[in-house]
Amino acid sequence: MSRQAILEQIQKNSAAWNIVPSVIKNNAGEPEFEMLLANAEMRDPGTASLHFRETRCGGFEYASRAFLHAHLQPNDLFIDVGAHFGLYTLTAARKFPDRVDVLAIEPHPANLKRLSMWCEFNECAQNVKIAQCAASSQSGQSELIQNSSMGHSLVPQPGNRSQGEPLPVRLETLDNIVRQAGHMDSKRRVILKIDTEGHELDTLTGGLELLKTGRVAAIIWEKGHFHNSKKGIMEFTAIMGMLRDLGYDSYRFPHEDMGGPLVPYPPSHELCNVISIDRSIKPQQVYEQPWSAHAVMSSSMRPPVSENFMIGFTEELIREKKTDCGRWARWNMLGSEADLRAGMAGQLVPEKSTVLDAGAGMMLLRDYIPESCTYVPLDMVARNRNTIVADLNQQQFPVKKYDVVCALFLLEFLHEPQLFFDWTFSNSDKLIFTYHPLLPGADAGKRRAAGFFNDFNVDELKAMALQSGWKNISFTDITFGQACFECLK
Repeated sequence: MSRQAILEQIQKNSAAWNIVPSVIKNNAGEPEFEMLLANAEMRDPGTASLHFRETRCGGFEYASRAFLHAHLQPNDLFIDVGAHFGLYTLTAARKFPDRVDVLAIEPHPANLKRLSMWCEFNECAQNVKIAQCAASSQSGQSELIQNSSMGHSLVPQPGNRSQGEPLPVRLETLDNIVRQAGHMDSKRRVILKIDTEGHELDTLTGGLELLKTGRVAAIIWEKGHFHNSKKGIMEFTAIMGMLRDLGYDSYRFPHEDMGGPLVPYPPSHELCNVISIDRSIKPQQVYEQPWSAHAVMSSSMRPPVSENFMIGFTEELIREKKTDCGRWARWNMLGSEADLRAGMAGQLVPEKSTVLDAGAGMMLLRDYIPESCTYVPLDMVARNRNTIVADLNQQQFPVKKYDVVCALFLLEFLHEPQLFFDWTFSNSDKLIFTYHPLLPGADAGKRRAAGFFNDFNVDELKAMALQSGWKNISFTDITFGQACFECLK
């Protein structure tokens, strides 16, 4: 069915349909594709979420799509396992029209109809092959547990979220699907996306022949609710081990609908998309984001954990020198007493200074420095257009020089704070930072439960600053257990 024919059909009942432009734009600044969603479908949680996040927020799973968009090349093959209506399929097919082939795999009949419709409406059906089956570790038959249109699963989900009767579906291995589509013997580079609601291990196991060819440059896959169950944890561990053995390094974005840095992934309790890449892909330091409202991620995506779990998680981050980036994408986790810290530090900033706010968070400091100052925020999450987006645990330090660097509630979360002291001495005239010094008799476990990576007392902090070259170092207590330090040359 042609685009014009589809338009004519929906215009007969135009009030029932929405044409939703993609937030990702082409070189002409126009939406790369359009999606057709019926008003009646807004009762479905998955479809409603897609519509809301694409039209009102930064874009549905914009960060992962931005990664795909940035690294896809002409003549690539994109494989979309669990294609749903085709959001990722169209992102790939329309990046280089007629120059990228897509293999879309989807088992649910209703989703398949919409997937075909979207491809035809966006005039890329000739480059998209659709396999009506579920990708698994073996061929056969199974039952698909129905949920929202985005939640159908072969695996029972936590909370018993099933809706309606299970549907019989065909199972096929990813290797066989790729072979039947004529792509197994090709030399084309592959980018693979997997969203199979807890069936990811079986999906990957059924694609080992493809993975061992070395052609799969990147895998975008989901850590979902199932992977926090007892069985899911074991399967998730097996996935991470498999990918590591195949030569992949795994990363994630701080926020699913924002851009920012691709951060080395520490296995955690948080739900997110994991992006596993081989060494042929070099991550960009920053993936640009659209400037609009961003959806607040559900609390279920970062479920509460025990103090002992948090201690173990923090210790693992320390061993691997990784950042808990998801924490800094959530407003409610930016630390208490932020206003007090900003007020104390702001009093120490001279007039007409250029001020770098490292770990800017809510950017409260800009309200306390003199109005004659120039304020520059740095954070893992950009909350305004001037933010320098960086992960300082990857030593992504700015190359510019500043009159003053402020680091409020930051050093506790750096694996190598000495490098930060060294950088600030070379690139600024004054350093102002806050810290929770280790007090005599303090319980290190409590600091790990708070996510702190290090335990320095006041004398040790001064010694590090002196080692970097700072001369005049003074400090003032903010509250019990927290102090504000000023370092001068």
